[in-house]
Amino acid sequence: MESTRQSNWFITFTFWATMGFLYLPLAYLVVQAFLVDPMDIGSGFTTNWVTALLESDALWEPLLNSLVIGIAAATIATAVGTIGAIGFGPFSTVLPPSLTALIMLPILIPEVITGLSLLLFFLLFRFELGMTTVVLAHASFSASFVYFIMIEQLRKLDPHLGEAAYDLGAKPTQIFWKVILPNIIPGLMGGWLLSFTISFDDFLISFFTSGAGLTTLPLKIYSLMRIGFSPELNAMSLVMICLSTALVMILWSREQSRKWVISGS
Repeated sequence: MESTRQSNWFITFTFWATMGFLYLPLAYLVVQAFLVDPMDIGSGFTTNWVTALLESDALWEPLLNSLVIGIAAATIATAVGTIGAIGFGPFSTVLPPSLTALIMLPILIPEVITGLSLLLFFLLFRFELGMTTVVLAHASFSASFVYFIMIEQLRKLDPHLGEAAYDLGAKPTQIFWKVILPNIIPGLMGGWLLSFTISFDDFLISFFTSGAGLTTLPLKIYSLMRIGFSPELNAMSLVMICLSTALVMILWSREQSRKWVISGS
């Protein structure tokens, strides 16, 4: 009995210690967004930094650029990764290790090498550096993440579903749109969100492929931090935390609703 209590205490302590390690810095960042002096927790509270952020265009344009690039790159990466997973899916267990390693290579290569190679590639073919090159660069290495997510998602599908639909007269396109696609939507959403997150907070590859006329939010934050600490960054971080939390809650509620509908409860 005593050993059980000690085990429960240890599990509880480990859980809360882990949660504190993960979320205390974020909580302090939220508090800093409302401090008169962000470096002095006893300086009092104010909303001046949030107001200054709303009235300034210095961070909103890079934020919009990052959102557009993230959405475009995630969409392309999800499409490419899903098509690859569907094409290789039936053979995923017998693929040569060298081919699997080749697909995984963009994940394993350091980002600085990836960014430099992409920059040289774009310069070789005389691409004008800008939003298009950043989108293509982000999608090129995000597609590998989507591929492995979708491979696992497809393995969970009953292989007889497609055969049953075919026996009932469904065409291959109908099988994909009406049988396969509805069953892999969770994987698609997960792959898209992962690709968007990777693209949105990427710094190194954006640094190499953005050129002089485009600034993403990570690049803007880096340039501001080189000059000195800006309290507006805390306010921007607060906005991003709120948006991320809202997105997670929306997706979670939709997934719970889907489970309730399926279970009939």
